[in-house]
Amino acid sequence: MEKINLTLSNTLTRSRQDFTPVDPAGRQVNFYVCGPTVYERAHMGNLRTYLFADILRRTLRFAGYRVKTVMNITDVDDKTIAAAVKKFGKQATVGELKQLTNQIYRDFTQDLDDLNIDRAQFKFVRVTDVIPVIREFIIKLKAKGYAYQAEDGSTYFDLKKYEQVFGRYGELVGEKFLAGKQIQSRTKVDEYDKQSPSDFVLWKVPVKDGSINSPQGEGKISWEDPELGPGRPGWHIECSAINRREFGDQTIDIHLGGVDLIFPHHTNEIAQSEALTSQPFVKYWLHTGHLTVDGQKMAKSLDNFLTLSDLIEKKINPLAYRYLILQANYKQTLNFTWESLTAAQKGYTNLKTKIAKLNKPATRLTGLFAKPDQAYLAKFTEAVSRLNTAAALATLQAALADAALSPATRLATIRVFDQVLGLKLI
Repeated sequence: MEKINLTLSNTLTRSRQDFTPVDPAGRQVNFYVCGPTVYERAHMGNLRTYLFADILRRTLRFAGYRVKTVMNITDVDDKTIAAAVKKFGKQATVGELKQLTNQIYRDFTQDLDDLNIDRAQFKFVRVTDVIPVIREFIIKLKAKGYAYQAEDGSTYFDLKKYEQVFGRYGELVGEKFLAGKQIQSRTKVDEYDKQSPSDFVLWKVPVKDGSINSPQGEGKISWEDPELGPGRPGWHIECSAINRREFGDQTIDIHLGGVDLIFPHHTNEIAQSEALTSQPFVKYWLHTGHLTVDGQKMAKSLDNFLTLSDLIEKKINPLAYRYLILQANYKQTLNFTWESLTAAQKGYTNLKTKIAKLNKPATRLTGLFAKPDQAYLAKFTEAVSRLNTAAALATLQAALADAALSPATRLATIRVFDQVLGLKLI
């Protein structure tokens, strides 16, 4: 496939930009996706991000690039530890934590398979498998003066030092993010309000007697380190360390996550990584919009979430959800209703039925040698170059309905389009 001119809406610059890889040869793309926290099954809002990650990866391949796609699996953090302590008691161990997260990870991979997200094209990295890499990263930050060990034994990132040197903390949120804000002393929690920028934790000493964040304590879930002491990583350092392990110290091309990760998670990733490497961390930041229910974002904390298994129980084909997601702009808030999902199921089923009528044995054979229609291919390419999946889907439907094209040509055209859409149409 000829390379096409992709344009991406970059959260960092708040503008649409032509995509140019960091790779001097212009062929290799390094792509990182913030993956799930495996304390409970991923909900449909989470899965929207991973669906878009698969569509973007397919689009990059369609555009002629080689793509290395990495996704973290957060299997140790505040939420996973709280879940392990709740299940196994106050003496929960690392082994019991992994027992819990292993099952949730298996559920996650099943969801990916059901949604036709090609797992073979992603490299999944579990945080508990790279603890030494994380510790090394933190120790290097300490050596450079960007991290310090506080009186509570935990190690924190020095936000004031970063701001003195780089002067752009929070630029992913907006210009002059720190204007009018007082940098707080420290925070040990993984998530906090953007009105309270703080020195955030890199390495947490175990909480034995409970706290507001971990009322039951954290059991025996920690790792030994001669310099940092016994503890475990904070949430934000995990992705920075995995990025460096997989892509080195060079700027990576694309970093994707949900819009709710812009602060503090992605903001803190930038600070940590740039403090260590003195290089821009990411060239293009992309963020998916919320999936809402009754005007509120779908979230486990709000107890208003649905999982893919809930849809399957109601006889909804998982690919109908993929079809629904393709009809919306990835950045926009999408309101979930059973009516819209049922309509998507009907639309997807009708599409498959029409294609099946074309895909008769004789047509199937000639379709293998036919070429896609160039006019429709040009329209489809224009749509996906802007990540306009709704327009791409409409182009596919128009090609299918075009009686001026032979059945073989229509099948060949649809086969090419489905390399990006991933709907298993043929």
